[in-house]
Amino acid sequence: MSEQVVFKGVFPIGDTNPQALPIRKLGPAIAFYTAVMGFEVVERDGNLALLKRDDVTIGLEENKSDPEQASCYFRVENIEGLHAEYTAKLLEPSGLILDTSHGKQRIFFTQEPYGVCFCFGEPITE
Repeated sequence: MSEQVVFKGVFPIGDTNPQALPIRKLGPAIAFYTAVMGFEVVERDGNLALLKRDDVTIGLEENKSDPEQASCYFRVENIEGLHAEYTAKLLEPSGLILDTSHGKQRIFFTQEPYGVCFCFGEPITE
C-alpha cells in the first residue's frame, strides 16, 4: 500500500494571505479546490470560504486583488503521491525539482485556473 499524501502546512509567498486567497467567483473556485485539489469546505460566509485538507486551512475570498499575483507554499508528506494525484486530475504540475534554497526539499509548482500559483514541497531528511 502506498504512503498517504498529507498536507502539513501552508505559508505565504510574498504578500499573499493564505487565509484570503483572491478569487473572482466563490462558487466555481470552491468546486475546483474540492474536486481537484482535495480540500473540503469548513465554512462559507458571504464572499469568504474556509477550506481544509489534513492539517492545512486556507481561505478563498472574492475581492479585487489579482489572483495571478498570489502564491503559497504547501509543505506536504509524500510529494510523489501528490504529484501523481494532481497529474491524474489534469492539473498539469511541473516536474519534481530538488530545491536547496531553504534546506533540501523536493518541490513542484502548479497554477489553479483562476490564477493563484502554488509550490508544494517535502523536506528531505537524512
